[in-house]
Amino acid sequence: MCLLPFLGLSQYTQDFETYSIGDYITFKDTNWTTWSGTTGGQEDAQIDTVQALSGSNALYFNSTSINGGPQDLILKFGESYNTGEFTFEQAIYVESGKGGYFNFQADETVGTSWALSANLGEDSTFVLYDDVDTYVVGKYPVETWFTFKVVANLNTNSWEAFIDGLSIGTFQLNDNRVASLNLYPYNGSNSGGNGLSRFWIDDVSFSHVPHTLPYFNAGVYKIDVNLNPIINTDVTPEIEIRNLGSLPITSFDVGLTYGGVTHNQSISGVSIASYDTYKFQLNSSFTVNLGDTAFTATLSNINGMASDLDSTDDTKTVFISIFEPKVGKVVVVEEGTGTWCGWCPRGTVAMDYLARDYKGYAAGIAVHNGDPMVDTAYDLGINPFISGYPNALVNRGNGMNPSAIFNPVRESLLEDPVALLSNGAKYDVNTGILKVSVTANFLEAANNNWKLACVLTEDSVTGTGPGFAQQNSYAGGGSGSLVGPDGVDWSMLPSPVPASQMKYDHVARAIAPNFNGNESSFPPIVNVGDDYTVGFEFVVNPNWNIDKMHIVGILIQPDGRIQNGSISTIDEAVQEGYTPAWNISVGENLIGPDIDVKVYPNPSSDENTKLYFHGQFEKVSVELYTISGKLILTRNYGSLKNKEVQLETKPLEAGIYLIKTNVDGELATHRLIIR
Repeated sequence: MCLLPFLGLSQYTQDFETYSIGDYITFKDTNWTTWSGTTGGQEDAQIDTVQALSGSNALYFNSTSINGGPQDLILKFGESYNTGEFTFEQAIYVESGKGGYFNFQADETVGTSWALSANLGEDSTFVLYDDVDTYVVGKYPVETWFTFKVVANLNTNSWEAFIDGLSIGTFQLNDNRVASLNLYPYNGSNSGGNGLSRFWIDDVSFSHVPHTLPYFNAGVYKIDVNLNPIINTDVTPEIEIRNLGSLPITSFDVGLTYGGVTHNQSISGVSIASYDTYKFQLNSSFTVNLGDTAFTATLSNINGMASDLDSTDDTKTVFISIFEPKVGKVVVVEEGTGTWCGWCPRGTVAMDYLARDYKGYAAGIAVHNGDPMVDTAYDLGINPFISGYPNALVNRGNGMNPSAIFNPVRESLLEDPVALLSNGAKYDVNTGILKVSVTANFLEAANNNWKLACVLTEDSVTGTGPGFAQQNSYAGGGSGSLVGPDGVDWSMLPSPVPASQMKYDHVARAIAPNFNGNESSFPPIVNVGDDYTVGFEFVVNPNWNIDKMHIVGILIQPDGRIQNGSISTIDEAVQEGYTPAWNISVGENLIGPDIDVKVYPNPSSDENTKLYFHGQFEKVSVELYTISGKLILTRNYGSLKNKEVQLETKPLEAGIYLIKTNVDGELATHRLIIR
């Protein structure tokens, strides 16, 4: 082992050969520590001789917990670097049937920002990613020592990864800093793993060569574009330029090329200081297609000069991976959030990127907790599924950091839908009654264990008072930057962000009939090609802006996960038209039909159920179902005027039943409890 800081150069190597079996590495090498800062104990890692690449010793990691750990080891690089040349290398051995994980921390204070993470699955899949993007997907050899290496030009945010000397990809990071290595035995279901992790590390090394500023130089720092766009969608990249010289940069030209087409743009009237960056959005878009995968930016005419002192950083290329979702597939992302939560801006940014990059293919729902925008029924429903705030569910899978939603979103979009959903609606502006129909057209057979639910969301929600002020743990920049698709950097905002500066999107306003869906959405047998429509009726709060609202249909499979969704504005659903429903949900924030029908006594025990129809009607019929959807009886009453009728329910066993009324074509469902 050696650590050589001289002339600004940092260099470290460790082969573990000077230690004895069972030694804790933090006792022997002060460059290592644990996540909590303790030495020895369960977070620390010990020297082992079962596997080794060189000599007889290696560092051993093992976990059988779905959550990973308890070992949680840190190798410090000396400081948080964002300039210069950085190289890291380590040898890894992963046992068959197990997996592994490590990451690079961006800040010296661990837990602040994950610059780059690596998953090693038990199926030999190797993935490099961060909270927003997946950079590399490849393979590694199982039960064989291999060498992982990463080389980074931090000046230009240019990274390249290697396995056994072969390049597996080039990329740029969203947080282009590196401060330490974190080794953690983890192979959880969030990353597609089986919960088992066992691996060894040997021959670890890193080096950092500082950058010396020339007099005059600028470089392309980042091409900010969705790395996994949907085919035939329009993307508008952002370009970030960095001053890598001592002279301020005041003007430049950029050409961006994609698919053989180049768009040029000139920037002037700026003043970019040394190492600072300048980001701008291109003033034209590109339509992505499967045949073209590279964007190339070329910098020229810097400060009106023909060239600067280093032409090698004037051009940058990034590669995208275009994918084609299954027809009719919509993924539903539910985010637990609250204005009291200082880390929840992370979820806000993730949901905004979701809306921008997957418009029409994803429905984002911000479920608020403990603030004026809370919908109590939805908040109580989602709470058992999340471990804290912020947290997100993709199709009601495992809870996760909202920044990590994009991989499971893409995976879900590639799954075949069991049924295609469509939304219809009619809205009475005078009464505020919104009637929604969600129709499921089944492509596969199903049964009455499947359920439909409906959600209303609202964008651009504002308010006054402290409850609408957003706490912000990114304020001051100590936790790194957090930049949304609108270009706003939360590190530049105060904490709390005043209510007057805040607007909230994707806010969950109502869920019907409840978090788990309508128990009688479908009959016991659903065949391929069958269509079923469930109605949901809402009273729209007059404080809600109907023009900023969306309807989200949700198809829930028997295990409680969401299989497919639908999303539309209310105006789009009204234009589609309301479809008469198989049944209509009555529940939280829901109403029955316009017809006044009273059901009593409810609950009932030893007498028949009475239905009173207030008004004059030409055709009235009633059906009684068990909660599982079995039809028990049908009654046709013909024309009625302010009349009470009886339904023969006295002989029924205790339980929950559904009374479905058809009053002059108006359908509604009433829940009846027999005790």
